[in-house]
Amino acid sequence: MKLPSLHYPLIEEEAQKAFVSSPPTHDFSHTQRVLKLCLRIGKEEGADLEILYAAALLHDIARDDGDAKGECHAHLSAEKARPILEKAGFPRDKWEAVIHCIETHRFRSDAPPESLEAKILYDCDKLDAIGAIGVCRAYAYCGENGQRLYGIFTNDSPESCRMEEIPKVTDHSNHTPVREFCLKLSKIKDKLFTPSARRLADTRHEFMLHFFYRLKEEVEGKQ
Repeated sequence: MKLPSLHYPLIEEEAQKAFVSSPPTHDFSHTQRVLKLCLRIGKEEGADLEILYAAALLHDIARDDGDAKGECHAHLSAEKARPILEKAGFPRDKWEAVIHCIETHRFRSDAPPESLEAKILYDCDKLDAIGAIGVCRAYAYCGENGQRLYGIFTNDSPESCRMEEIPKVTDHSNHTPVREFCLKLSKIKDKLFTPSARRLADTRHEFMLHFFYRLKEEVEGKQ
């Protein structure tokens, strides 16, 4: 498979500018990690890497706007992406494929990813929410929103989701990183599309299990 040149300076510049004031949980480093995963998995799965390159760089460019307006950042990012693709000289016949990837990377029930490239972007965005980096991001969000570190474990398995949380002291403090793992992160590996992504997800999931089991033992004074 011949690789495209994959260098559109304007796309890269516009993507980076979109995250100047973003918090660590969703800053430009997230975009860079998703891009690396997209190019790796895209190559393994035989996808169009040029489409993935542009879609990965632009998939979250309106996240801050979406959060501020209470609107879907995927739709807003897709709207902002079109003029950037035009100015960058990106192949016109691939615009709609890039837009589809961006619009569906959240995998809402009304807009599932259909193309191989869209499924890969979805998978890579979710992979960046699990594993060691997923734990880091969960705790970064914890700090950003005044959450407690873990809550109170009430049975043997952190994965079982049966925990009594410490009473909340701010709007977000009743949702801890442990609860995020139980209710969301632990389920991601079973919701991915591509074989390559599922293989990576298995090892990342195992890392999180080991981390949260160890956390529970330290909290309870067993380690």
